[in-house]
Amino acid sequence: MTIWIVPIEPIDQRYTKQWYDNIPKLLKPYLKKGEKIVTLDGHFDGHVEETGTTSGAFLDFGKTNEYKAIQVVEISQFFSAGKIKAGDKFLVTDAWNFAITPIKYMSDLLDIPVEIHGIWHAGAYDPSDILGLKMQKPWPHHAERSWYYACDYNYFGTHFHKNMFLENLKIPLYDHDKAHQSGQPHDYLKEEILAIPKPKHRDNILVWPHRYNEDKQPEIIEDIKRRIPEIEIIITQKHNFSKREYYELLCRSKMIFSCALHENLGISMMEAVLAGCIPLMPKRASYQEMYDKEFLYPSRWTESYSAYRFNKDEVANKIRTMMADYKNYEESIQAQQERLNKYLTADIMFSKIAERKN
Repeated sequence: MTIWIVPIEPIDQRYTKQWYDNIPKLLKPYLKKGEKIVTLDGHFDGHVEETGTTSGAFLDFGKTNEYKAIQVVEISQFFSAGKIKAGDKFLVTDAWNFAITPIKYMSDLLDIPVEIHGIWHAGAYDPSDILGLKMQKPWPHHAERSWYYACDYNYFGTHFHKNMFLENLKIPLYDHDKAHQSGQPHDYLKEEILAIPKPKHRDNILVWPHRYNEDKQPEIIEDIKRRIPEIEIIITQKHNFSKREYYELLCRSKMIFSCALHENLGISMMEAVLAGCIPLMPKRASYQEMYDKEFLYPSRWTESYSAYRFNKDEVANKIRTMMADYKNYEESIQAQQERLNKYLTADIMFSKIAERKN
């Protein structure tokens, strides 16, 4: 059996480069002797080029399609050459990928039964995501449904994310068995962040880690920055931090703050908690499932910019009070780190990929 990994293009400022390097390593212990892993890297010469991102987006909306199109050509060539065999499995690390369609097409028409495993992140099914904001049209919802059904297994980081997907795409109850809450494969984060030296005293820094896009409401953090000048507020997308530099920043900061409308997992918030920051986020989306109550503020405070303007004093006072009391939150941060463990690993997914059918 061969596991064919269809990755998201590796970008250093995103976790996708870490996934490109680490998912094969994390999957390997689940496989038996002789079973192989092949990564379809979207480049014929084996050279993985840094593509950057479209402003405010997770990926580059043009380059990502080039990357996926080359993956389709690679997959087609392997099918035609007989290298993809019955019983092989595909792990598509972002299920918003049109490569799923030709995989299923060739598997069915060439009579080469394979399994497709897809990890869902975001899409037009989520009205607060950038795709949902720009593509509230019938076609992307039909595409998302077709990829869901083409996949034998669909994985979601949280119960919130899974339930929203099934509800918004109107997947009937009898087809819910294709959806699995599994966390995501971020096991490497603990080792990487633990390797960063921790200062004895943290700086009075608050980090805002999100994409500078409307679903994350950057106008709110800009106003907070003006309102509490005694606290250094770093909006990370305005800097060109390497991963190492970003983790060093988290390890000397006191707080990570979110006012996001869209959040199906929130990797940047988990990274910050592992680095020892106080997390502060709204009680909505996946946050309310993943975080202890003391780290959640009322959703209404930042449900829109106008709502924030009405509650701006409560937000500012909450930030000031928690940061001033950082030492008393250290045990709570450690407890939160433990709570996040099940979202930082994908044992369920890897176990299902490694299952052998009789």
